Amino acid sequence: MSISHSISRQVFIGGCGRSGTTLLGAMLGSHPHTICTPESHFKIDLLRSPLCTTPTIHSGAAVDLIRRHWRFKIWEFPLPESFLQEAKRDPTYAHLLNTLVGSYGCTLDEQTTPAHIWIDHTPENINYVETLFHHFPQAKVLHIVRDGRAVAASIMPLDWGPNSIVKAARWWMRMVSFGLAAELKFGPDRVLRVRYEDLVLDPEPILKRIAGFLDIEYDPQMLAATGFRPPSYTTRQHTLVGKKPDAKLAKRWKQKLSPREIEIFEHLTYDFLSYMGYEMLHGIRAKAPSFWDLQKGKTVELVRGELLNKVKWLIRSYPHWLSRDFLGQARFTDIKN
Repeated sequence: MSISHSISRQVFIGGCGRSGTTLLGAMLGSHPHTICTPESHFKIDLLRSPLCTTPTIHSGAAVDLIRRHWRFKIWEFPLPESFLQEAKRDPTYAHLLNTLVGSYGCTLDEQTTPAHIWIDHTPENINYVETLFHHFPQAKVLHIVRDGRAVAASIMPLDWGPNSIVKAARWWMRMVSFGLAAELKFGPDRVLRVRYEDLVLDPEPILKRIAGFLDIEYDPQMLAATGFRPPSYTTRQHTLVGKKPDAKLAKRWKQKLSPREIEIFEHLTYDFLSYMGYEMLHGIRAKAPSFWDLQKGKTVELVRGELLNKVKWLIRSYPHWLSRDFLGQARFTDIKN
């Protein structure tokens, strides 16, 4: 297999989990000049490896690490024989990943024209903006923000992430803070904030604004959000990929959360919701979680978060158990989706 896609630009989408990073990735991935890959959590592990020194890396060992990494195996993409030779041509971290994405792009049946822009929708990108800009000086970041109450309603039933409203509130506020810090440091020319609610309620003007930010021509195909092929590992969590945005999703949290959960969330996040442009239902009058609310949250986190959900996650991840690096790479305290 030849590598026909020469990646010259990168777009890193990041934000709190369950905020629409995959939806936005699928939209931008529908553009003829882009390739949207599965989430690439392994790229940070690669940087932390002694194999990756600056400015060069040990290409052979780095390729082997990627091939064995369970997060890369989720891509369901066997590396072609030509990959290693191409990676050796320029033994840098950026070239290695650009080559990987270009190679992956060749597997996409719908990719009929050579693409040169990598769309990476890994939520944790927002935690490493400066690191990514260091290795990809021409990259741009899209910081997607969603109403924290909607994030909580979406994340708590899953087998990863917070399982109680108390933990979800603090988690959302912490993750959004990373994005705000990146916006402040790098400015609007490099980091653009996108509100999930705007994207699903009226996507066309938002996508046109994003296209201008990325210096690409707006393409109506992006409205269909068909530019991402979810791997089987995440299919159940990405059921809306390939479908046009549903405006009803913006307010569904009002039915999924109890009135008390909403009140606790608003109390724990202070005025943070209003800073992000979201109307608060209780405001300053929101009552703090009681002793019993806190104990209930701790019990849920213990039973579901530390026991049941980890069993579910292990069952979902069983195809990767045979990897000799699985247990070392899949630290339970660092489990994402």
